[in-house]
Amino acid sequence: MIGEQQVISDEIFPPIDRDKTIKQVRKFLDKKLPQAVRASGHSITDLKSPSMDGMPTSAPAGNLAEDRIVRHMYAEEIVRQTIQAMACCDHECQEILDRLYLRGYSDTMCYMDIGYGKTQYFSHWKPLAMLQFAQSYSLEDLNVYQNRTQTEL
Repeated sequence: MIGEQQVISDEIFPPIDRDKTIKQVRKFLDKKLPQAVRASGHSITDLKSPSMDGMPTSAPAGNLAEDRIVRHMYAEEIVRQTIQAMACCDHECQEILDRLYLRGYSDTMCYMDIGYGKTQYFSHWKPLAMLQFAQSYSLEDLNVYQNRTQTEL
């Protein structure tokens, strides 16, 4: 019975590779998010604002214009989903993500401002924030799953 529950649990929530998932989240937050913010027409300070309506500011005609509008709308959706994912994290993780990716703090400024020790911050809190973000972000799967062989399935 317990073995069956573990199999079902692993199918629904397969084991993740923590280090690779954290690397994937950092790549997303460091590279893709700033690109999406620029493409959406907003600034990083607008990220906390719930007033983003998702509507493009202009609608020129033609296929090239349609592509631009689609890119703009997708970029806005990335921004919205990022805000929502951060809001789903525990309070401590929200504080870290907010300082690093919305306020532009360095890691040192972040852990000093919150009051964590350097070792505690890097070994526990920052990785936890990245993993919680990966679990909460719903536009794409940022988790990297552990390799499983056929015998494990």
